Amino acid sequence: MSKIKGQADIPWYLVFVATCWHLWKWRNKFIFQPEEEVRVNHRHDILVAAHEWFMASKNLHKASAKIQVSLAWVPPSPGQYKLNVDGTRKSASGCIGAGGVIRDSFGDWTCGFVANLGRGQILEAEMWGLFFGLKLAKDRGICNLLVEMDSAVAVKLVKNSTTLGLHPVASLASCCWELMGKFETCALQHIYRERNVVADCIAQWSYNMDLGVCLFDMAPSWVGASLVDDLIGVTRTRLVCSE
Repeated sequence: MSKIKGQADIPWYLVFVATCWHLWKWRNKFIFQPEEEVRVNHRHDILVAAHEWFMASKNLHKASAKIQVSLAWVPPSPGQYKLNVDGTRKSASGCIGAGGVIRDSFGDWTCGFVANLGRGQILEAEMWGLFFGLKLAKDRGICNLLVEMDSAVAVKLVKNSTTLGLHPVASLASCCWELMGKFETCALQHIYRERNVVADCIAQWSYNMDLGVCLFDMAPSWVGASLVDDLIGVTRTRLVCSE
C-alpha cells in the first residue's frame, strides 16, 4: 500500500479520498457561495483531513482489538467477607430493583437482600444496592469487607463522592462512602458481570416483590444453581480489550 512520506505515513487512498471530498466542497462553495473566498492552501487542508482520518482509524482499530477471557467469582481472603451487589431496570416500565449477597472466605452464604425500588434510573438502582449491602454488612457486625459491583460508574462516583456537587446521586454516594469508613477495612472495586451472577440473579427477583427490602439469612432456592457455580469455580467467557 502506497503511503505519503513525511506525513505520518498516511496511506495514499486516504489522501485521494480527502482530495475528492475537498474538491466537492470547493466546487459547491464556488457555485452557491461565490462571495466567500476559497482558501488557497489546498495541499495543507487535504493533508490535515487525511491525517485526522488516518489517526481516527488507528484508534478505532486499537479500541476494537479484543481477546476472550474466562472469568469466575473468587472468594475473599481468610477473615474477610465479600459483598456482591447489583442493580436492575426494566426499560419498558422503568421499574428498578437491587440485590446483594455477603459470603465468607469459603464461599458460603452469610446473608443477602433484595429490594424493589419502584421506578427510576439504573444508576439509582446500583447505588441503592450498594447502600443496602453496606448497611446489611455493618448491621451483621462484619469488620473486614470487600465489595464488588459491575457498575464502573457507581464505583467511580462513590470514590469521588466529595466532588460530585449537584449530581443526582451525590447524597447517596456520600452515604455509601461514609458507611465504608465505619468498617475496619472496606474496599470497593469494579468487576465484570460474569463475576457478579449471584447478585444479578437476586436483583432480578425484585420485580416479584412488593416495594421495600427483604433480607435473607438463608440462600433462596432460586439462586441455588448460580451459588453452586460460584462455589465450584465455574468460569464464564467474555471479550475484553487486549490492553
